[in-house]
Amino acid sequence: MEFIELADYPLPSGQVIEWLPTAETHWADWPRDTRAVSYNHERHLRDALEHNRIRDQRHYWLGHTFRIDGALDPQAWRTALDGWIDRHEGLRSHVTIEGGRPARYTVTPGGIRVRPVDSGTPASTMATYRLVQGLLDEGTSPLRWPSYVFVTIASRHGFTVVFAADHSIMDGYSTIAVGCELRQLYAAALAGEQRPQPDSGSYVDFCQEERVRADATTPADRALDPWREFFADDDIDDVAPRGPLSRVAAQPIDLSGSGTPAPRVPQRNLAIEVLDAEAADAAADAAREQRQGLFAVLLAAFAATTTELGAGRDFRTVVPLHTRSEAKWADSLGWFVGLAPFRIDCATARGMADLIAPAGGELRRVRDAATVPFGRVCELLEVRPRISFMVSYMDVRAAATSGTWVESDTRWLRSRNVSADEFFFWFIRTPTGVTLNMRYPGTTRATRDIHRHVLRMRELLAEYVRFGDAAIRPIEGAPLSWR
Repeated sequence: MEFIELADYPLPSGQVIEWLPTAETHWADWPRDTRAVSYNHERHLRDALEHNRIRDQRHYWLGHTFRIDGALDPQAWRTALDGWIDRHEGLRSHVTIEGGRPARYTVTPGGIRVRPVDSGTPASTMATYRLVQGLLDEGTSPLRWPSYVFVTIASRHGFTVVFAADHSIMDGYSTIAVGCELRQLYAAALAGEQRPQPDSGSYVDFCQEERVRADATTPADRALDPWREFFADDDIDDVAPRGPLSRVAAQPIDLSGSGTPAPRVPQRNLAIEVLDAEAADAAADAAREQRQGLFAVLLAAFAATTTELGAGRDFRTVVPLHTRSEAKWADSLGWFVGLAPFRIDCATARGMADLIAPAGGELRRVRDAATVPFGRVCELLEVRPRISFMVSYMDVRAAATSGTWVESDTRWLRSRNVSADEFFFWFIRTPTGVTLNMRYPGTTRATRDIHRHVLRMRELLAEYVRFGDAAIRPIEGAPLSWR
């Protein structure tokens, strides 16, 4: 399944309706909520305030889009959305900065109700895209409430749903849950059923619990050891392909050391299937024989490819790991993600299979590092790094509606980005296989190297599935630079 920008999705033409969450009073008149704000949210909010101050608004939303057959029933859809907002407290809460500190305001269930706003019927699919893109970009700022947007586009055979929310209230797993839950709520409303939803833990409660734990963490905590080792390496700026972290003193980011801010380069996107369903099962089975998981196989292939392409023997990146450590958070909407450093030495590996056990072992070794919010890590270790290279993995086959994703044109969305140095990768495993989704600087050289990398990695994975291993050999040509 693809994780793409809206421009890459085949939007239909038709009537565009925004379903606007509305409260009886402005959020500033809601009850003051004394529960703490997560480190992720606070850093994200302060970053947005700084960019807004210098009139450099940036978008960091995540989204979900899918098609429902049959004519849109407005009342049933409103009922579904109202019930969904009631269930997830983070959608009824707003955070701002007051007196230099985060302040939270939260309204009770029933305090928010959606109302339809007819945005018209654009004359073409391009006009539809521009209209919807504008609604998503304008309606998802963490500096306002609501920071999430619902849009429907009515077409001849049904309607398309587009949803987006600022990253401060939603992570990758949440985007998947959104589509499942809304489909179920809408079906129940159409049938006139009062279908009770299982309890969902409040993300606001999670933020409070996480903040208490994080504030109690000290520099001596063992969970910080992987980060401490990672930052201690003097050669960290030379880590392939770009280097997962560049130490900087302050924004704007200076990549060259010349004092010149990094250029703002529009990022490109690529999504490609690296394993079909059968091959993914075979790779996972082979990894299980080594007591490893599929993510270890994928990281091994990634590392082997960078080594072949001349990026050096030491593979380093950052991996996001979910922090839904208790069952009550399983279906919660929120930002349940921590970061962990990852590194393996490819020097002695003759084949990709040699790297699977080290990759799996490293994932287990650094797991606890993700339990400390990255903002707190930076405070305790007195560093100010900037992440520019990340490799993520999600297995979403268990989602309730996964069997309908292909026929309903389901995709996961992300906002448009500009960056001269960010290389982010998302492996997503669905019932149809594993897709690698990427965003990277839209330069000729970066595009060339990204394509070289992903095509070679797919070859290595195919060889591994077929033969149980894939030889690592230097590939002639210019070394991988990714810049």
